[in-house]
Amino acid sequence: MMKNEIRKLMFEKRNQASLDDLKQSSFDIINQIQNDLNYQQSKVVAIFYPMEKEVNLLGLVKDSKTFCFPKVTKEGLHFFKYDPNHTFVKSNFGVMEPEGGVIMDDLIDYMCTPALAISNELYRIGYGKGYYDQFLSKHRPKHVVGVIFKFQELEELPYDSFDQKLDYYIKG
Repeated sequence: MMKNEIRKLMFEKRNQASLDDLKQSSFDIINQIQNDLNYQQSKVVAIFYPMEKEVNLLGLVKDSKTFCFPKVTKEGLHFFKYDPNHTFVKSNFGVMEPEGGVIMDDLIDYMCTPALAISNELYRIGYGKGYYDQFLSKHRPKHVVGVIFKFQELEELPYDSFDQKLDYYIKG
C-alpha cells in the first residue's frame, strides 16, 4: 500500500472507533507513558494538542515536568513551552497551537509524536507534510516515542530516506 492509501485507511478506522474506546485507550497510553522510566527521568516533554480523534495526552500536563507543544512557523516546526495562561489558536491546518512562548526545541528530552500508523520497524506515517521528520533531523530529542491506538500498528510501512525512525512506540 502507498502512504496515501494507508492514511485514508487509518482515517476511516479512527472515524469508526467509538469515542469511549478512544478515550479509554488515551488514558491507557498516558498510564504507560507515566510508567516509562525514560519519561520519569525526563525534564522537558513535547506533546501535541489532539486533533479530531487523535490520542489525547493532555492529561500529562498535570505532571511535574516542563511541557511544550508544536507550532508551525515560517521556518518549520518549533516547540513552545506550555504555560496554562497562554491560549491555543487553531491553525490553517486545523491544529491547536500555542499562541506564543519560549522555543524549547533543543531542550526536549522526551517527545511524543502523533501518527496515523507506525510499523514494527519504527517508521511512522503522519499527515504528509513532513514537519516532524524535518524537526527530528535537526533537533533530535533523547527519546522519540510514537503514540497510537492499537489499530494503527502495522507490520511494515513504506518509507523514504528522509523519514525519521522512532526510538519506540506506545499503543493503547
